[in-house]
Amino acid sequence: MTHPGSLQDKIALVTGATAYIGRAVAQELALRGAHVVVNGRNAESGRAVVDEIAAAGGRAEFEAADLTDRSAVQAMVGRIVQHHGRLDVLVASGAGASSDSLAFKLFAEMDAADFDAYIRSHWLTRAYAIQAAAAAMRGHKRGKIVAIGTDAGRVATVGESFIGGATGGMMQMCRVLARELGRDGIRINAVAMSYIWDAEPRWGGGSPALAGAHGQGMIDNLKKRMLFPVHCADIANAAAFFAGPESDAISGQTLSVNGGLSTPG
Repeated sequence: MTHPGSLQDKIALVTGATAYIGRAVAQELALRGAHVVVNGRNAESGRAVVDEIAAAGGRAEFEAADLTDRSAVQAMVGRIVQHHGRLDVLVASGAGASSDSLAFKLFAEMDAADFDAYIRSHWLTRAYAIQAAAAAMRGHKRGKIVAIGTDAGRVATVGESFIGGATGGMMQMCRVLARELGRDGIRINAVAMSYIWDAEPRWGGGSPALAGAHGQGMIDNLKKRMLFPVHCADIANAAAFFAGPESDAISGQTLSVNGGLSTPG
């Protein structure tokens, strides 16, 4: 069920919102009445999303910031609060779920730089955004935070040792933060995904054993195992549910939207 006004006049920041999942989340939050701050590094792509939202009758603006730069993320949230007086919703996407996602690699073939890059993109980008947003929300004693990640953080997947490890750490962080931030009226939950049918897959540069035919074998295997297709809009709907009042009694949870590919506990 769609709730067009469930986020009416809320100020919502969606990181990594210039394409794919982040773009779909930004559009869905705007459809439900939020004023959406579209974040990304590419200003042209970001303004295109803003224009799409405006054309559909919504409200949005663009804010540039590199999610791997903690000070840049803090400065961005500071500008949002200065302009709007508050921040009500954060959906932390991008980096690990973006168009330049890191390739799948076998653990034996990874080097120290890979370790750092996976942790930064799949975990620290979320931590930076969540910390900055929570600081802005704390004074108002309310807020909704949604972290977007991968089911590799819940289900053991070959080639995703550090992707899964970093995401698993991010999800555990969110569970702990549900207890810490709940004292200030802030709810935090995570949405996990697997293969997304309408998001262009990024497979280049990985281990040869995993990247044959540009990963087509892996894609076909995932599709065969999925009971239902999953699209960017499905992830957006889950994020919007956690952002809205329907989820007020929920915090510290991870919802897997994976078409029945796996059923993690």
